[in-house]
Amino acid sequence: MPERIDALITLIAVLNENDDVLLLKRKPDVHCPDIWSFPGGKIKASETPLDASIRELKEETGLKGRLWRHIGKHQHTYEDRHLAFYFFFCRTAKNIKKDTTLNAESAYMWCPLTELSKQTMPEANQALVTMLLDCYHEGLCPIP
Repeated sequence: MPERIDALITLIAVLNENDDVLLLKRKPDVHCPDIWSFPGGKIKASETPLDASIRELKEETGLKGRLWRHIGKHQHTYEDRHLAFYFFFCRTAKNIKKDTTLNAESAYMWCPLTELSKQTMPEANQALVTMLLDCYHEGLCPIP
């Protein structure tokens, strides 16, 4: 019997024109606290995964993405929960640089794609990082 899914989550790999990916610091009072993750959150019952991604990105960072692409799905089991992820890619507006101040709900950084796998992230994100890098290297992520 398949495991019960405790939450449907959308995560977004947001790249600027320099191919830096946006990471947010997880809050201290959430699962996997105080480490880096992709923007995103729970998908509401009335939303499609893409609609949830657009909403979460705006709420968490103030950004509007463009050139959206669904990268893939992934499930991960932690000791206390089983999560299902929808993973999306988008680009920022062309004028968003590393030094652009965002209206983000937590600390953030623009991480070069080449450094992404070195960041401390939730266990579930490891498969998503691989998906993103594969998509990018195969030329499947839209160019700005």
